[in-house]
Amino acid sequence: MPSFLFQNANVVLDGCTELQQSFNILVTDDRIVAVTRGPIDSEDATVIDVAGKTLMPGLIDAHAHITGLSLSPKNLACPAADLALAATAYLRDSLMAGFTTIREAGGADYTIARLLNNGTIIGPRMFYSGKALTQTGGGADFRTPLEATDPCGHASPFSVMSVIADGVDKVREAAREELRKGASQLKMFVSGGVVFPAEGHPTRYEFSEAELVAAVEEADARGTYVMAHVYTDIGVQRCLKAGIRSIEHGNFMSEETTARIAERDAFLDPTFISLVQRVETADETRLSRVIVDNLQRTIDKGKQVYAWAQRHGVAIAFGTDLWGPEAQHSQLREFEMRIELDTAANVIRSATAINAELLMQKDQLGTISPGAYADILVVDGDPLTDLRVMLQPEKNLRLVMKGGTIYKNELV
Repeated sequence: MPSFLFQNANVVLDGCTELQQSFNILVTDDRIVAVTRGPIDSEDATVIDVAGKTLMPGLIDAHAHITGLSLSPKNLACPAADLALAATAYLRDSLMAGFTTIREAGGADYTIARLLNNGTIIGPRMFYSGKALTQTGGGADFRTPLEATDPCGHASPFSVMSVIADGVDKVREAAREELRKGASQLKMFVSGGVVFPAEGHPTRYEFSEAELVAAVEEADARGTYVMAHVYTDIGVQRCLKAGIRSIEHGNFMSEETTARIAERDAFLDPTFISLVQRVETADETRLSRVIVDNLQRTIDKGKQVYAWAQRHGVAIAFGTDLWGPEAQHSQLREFEMRIELDTAANVIRSATAINAELLMQKDQLGTISPGAYADILVVDGDPLTDLRVMLQPEKNLRLVMKGGTIYKNELV
């Protein structure tokens, strides 16, 4: 791979709340090898003059779903080719928006990862969960009362995103199967949802404590962790007790429970834009007024939880939870959602260094430092003072590099 020397860059460095002026950065192969204000001698490097623009780490989306055709995850009967095309579009557009890494939260598997890794398709580096684990009648069991099995006679959630598992032994088996197939982490549904609750009654919590512990043990045995879809206070408490690392959503937590996330060295991943986007498309998707009102209440409650998380020093991640290639176009709007909630510097850190630590990739991703992967963006403007810079990639995003390969370059 060629080497690149970025000169005259104002850099987003982890731990700094202001741009650091006039840096030079050397990239060799897929890594950053030097970050300095001094001269760098590298005769073989291609020189790129950043000309005082902002050079920053590639963005990380900690909660993405790439295998949807629409907002509905009930897609088991969709042709595999259509799902593959949708995933391809989602990944390409996500990379061009500046996301050089995503954590896929249910649906993607080794087949898509292989296409990414061998360069057949382009997109962010992907940490995939495989099929999310859900209990019978759980948050990712999308059957109606009339649907007991899929067309092949299997007990199925009618979605490629999840698998039904009941009982400690079945949870262990399902966890081991996703890990066998290369899942980077496990995903579990530990409470009902706010858009697609079980037909019978939305749950306050799901899976027994023994089932949760079993999944955590299986993940830990492979050196990884569990991320949990969970909205309710009691659901989050049970997750933390079981050792789950990543709390996805958590909108109906109490302040006391929110504080426990920091005490347990876990992470909170709010996903505001997915809720907002569903409200905005409610007429088109024929969501009932009851669900729309619940979505709005969920957004408002989430903002309160966000404030509690800041107060108690919780590590706040950056995820979007958007489903389908059309919804993906709102991916950068998660920045828009957080403008009123946090400082620009904190939000950028959530989308870079904090997410990298969540993915167990500290110092490897989400940072401009020697030894890290060369995942680099160059943007016009200063995102540490104005997050709106990130919302117009067609105007402000001038360069995208992932792993030392340039995918977009408007600087030359």
